[in-house]
Amino acid sequence: MPPDDRPAPGQSAHDLLTRWYEDHYSTTAATADGSFFERYLHRSMEAAYGPEARFARVLEVGGNRGEHVPYVRHRFDEYLLTDLREPRPTEEVAADPRVSVAACDVAALPYPDGRFDRVIATCLLHHLPDPFAALGEMRRVTAAGGTVTILLPTDPGVAYRAGKALTSGRAARRQGIAEMYQVVTALDHRNHFPSLLAQARHVFRTDRVGVSWRPFRVPGWHLNAFTVLHVQVSDGAGV
Repeated sequence: MPPDDRPAPGQSAHDLLTRWYEDHYSTTAATADGSFFERYLHRSMEAAYGPEARFARVLEVGGNRGEHVPYVRHRFDEYLLTDLREPRPTEEVAADPRVSVAACDVAALPYPDGRFDRVIATCLLHHLPDPFAALGEMRRVTAAGGTVTILLPTDPGVAYRAGKALTSGRAARRQGIAEMYQVVTALDHRNHFPSLLAQARHVFRTDRVGVSWRPFRVPGWHLNAFTVLHVQVSDGAGV
């Protein structure tokens, strides 16, 4: 492996992750750049909602460049795409006049209670320092009767780890950046699935929570690669 691709002595986790996402993510991630896995993941999140459904105001947190937006099949009037830094949407997403962008922290959303009819989070919670706070905020800004849709990779399940090794792990090895990949994986997935699911079930304990398992569609985080939580928010107390 080239010496300059080793994590530098004294390098901060933030700097290492920033470098990874800028230099290597697009060429290693199984879900990057229109891959089969990207399409499968995003379509799984939208399978429950066809053109007959309508959520007037949609908030996506941790939305990056708006990769999820083209997969949304239901009707909407407003789509607010947010991330910790202001998103730079793709040309396709930027051309939609219904889509706007904003920078905000999902653990402290600057929006009033019940502002949105649907909130979406794709592969976000396992990165966060405080997923419990983020879940609480997502529920707070969702209107009674509205929906929260969350995709959770089933890390450290067998199917997830195997899939990762055969896709992004293999790409990293081929590019000679396997050492950096291992460190980034350890840093970036700081929250494992069983913990996140327990936190979500508590935050949404007064709501209707549906869990959709993929790809095998039978319950079990060891056997599946990811889950989609569909939460219908009640008007009861949350966190």
